[in-house]
This record gives sequence, structure tokens and C-alpha cells, in this order.
Amino acid sequence: MIFTKASLKIYGYLSHNNYGSKIFSKFEYKLLQDQEQKFLDIGLNRNQAIQKLNSVLSDLYGQMYSEKKGMWSEHLILFSAISNIDNPPKNILEIGTFNGETARILSALFPNSKITTLDLEFDEILKSKLYRYESKDKKLVNSREMNLRSLPNVTFLEKNSLGLIEFHDKFDLIWIDGEHSYPIAAIDISNSIRLMSPNGTAICDDVYLKARDSNKDGRSTASIDSLESFSRASLIEFKLLNKRLGFFFNFPARNKKHLGYVKRKAYN
Repeated sequence: MIFTKASLKIYGYLSHNNYGSKIFSKFEYKLLQDQEQKFLDIGLNRNQAIQKLNSVLSDLYGQMYSEKKGMWSEHLILFSAISNIDNPPKNILEIGTFNGETARILSALFPNSKITTLDLEFDEILKSKLYRYESKDKKLVNSREMNLRSLPNVTFLEKNSLGLIEFHDKFDLIWIDGEHSYPIAAIDISNSIRLMSPNGTAICDDVYLKARDSNKDGRSTASIDSLESFSRASLIEFKLLNKRLGFFFNFPARNKKHLGYVKRKAYN
């Protein structure tokens, strides 16, 4: 399908205002049903998770969950569902702190857990232009400091995720949300699988099923290629969940993002 400049402008306007919820409700309802079943397939309850997450978000930010809010997506509901299991994770790793919002939410969902979150030094962020839309006037750093302030169970490390090759601690839950292109995404996934505890879980953000080989802006197949390679080697099992459920987050198909839910391969 070929899009003209005018049609892309219209699409962008509709997407920004999420008119899909008004026009394509049937599509979204089916996607919601599909997502609820995906949660059940991995032993989690999405509806209960939303109730708990909304309580946490209301306390922290004065509003309930919406996938139209900044970086919020189904990964937060997934974290909330995991926090409801009988033996929730005790040691959590986040790769890609960004503005610290997710770490703050994790801290509230897992108050008895130890959380380690890491991201690049600010000078390296500026040099890489990784978060260029949030870097002006140190907006990113200021937001991060505000979100991470006074969280007794969170440790922030200014560290390149490649440095995880030197880590030996095991983690029960790992959130992989660093750079999404080759080679960093593939290395982050590799290190995460090595650092997962035997019954641990890793969740991989922004998994694209199709992308141009030349893409270096995060719209890359690095994550799915890596997950499939480890799966073929019988080292992991993984399932893909929808990252967002709104029509305009899932159309055209090349824009659709997934979350990779990763477990170590079970041996008899």
C-alpha cells in the first residue's frame, strides 16, 4: 500500500487523537479479547492487573491507565499481573531507565523487591541522540531524578547496558527497554537470558516482526530475530503480546509493536 503525503498527514492526525477508539471499536474489542487470552495462556489475569495498576497510578500520578499517556502500554499491565502471583519477583532489572517513570511504578508494584535500573550517562545520551526529543535542557535527567527520588528499593546505575556482560547476579524479572536496533538489542537480550534466574521472566519491549534491514531508529527486527534464534537453540520459550490495543497503534501492520514474554526453556 502506498501512502501520499496528504494521507499520511491525515493518518497522523487521526492516530494522535486515537479516533480508532470511535470508528474501529469492533477491531479493538477483538484485540482486547485476544490480549486477555494471551495473559491467561501465561497464567496471568489482565482484569485483576488493571485494577491494581489503576490504584498505583492514581496514587503516583493522579490518573488511571491509558495507552495514550506518554510511554504507557500493556507492559505496565503485565508487570501488575506478575506482581499478583504467589511468589512475585524479588530481584528486578530494568535495562533503559529513560525518565524513571517505569522504575517508579515497578517500585510501587513490588515494594519488597530489589530493583536495579540502568541507562547511559547523560553525555553519552546526547552524543548518541537516543532520546533527542527528551534531552533538551536536561529534561530527561530532571524527570528521572524526580521519579527516582526517595525510592528505597531502587538503585540507579549510569552504565552502558553492554556492561551487563560483567554482571553475575540473577534476576527474577528483567525489563529489556534499551536501544532496539542491532547490535545492542541482540546483546541486551543475550545478557538478559544469561542473567535470568531459573524460573525468571524477561519482557522485551518494541518487538517488530518486519522492518527494513537498514533501519537504525528502533524499528528493527533485532529483537524478534534474537528471540527466535534462542528459541531454535532450545534455550528459551517466548510468546508475543500486543503492546497497545488501539487501532491506530496497530495499522498499518508494519507499525505494530509487540511485547516478548520470555521464559527459560523447561527441561524434563
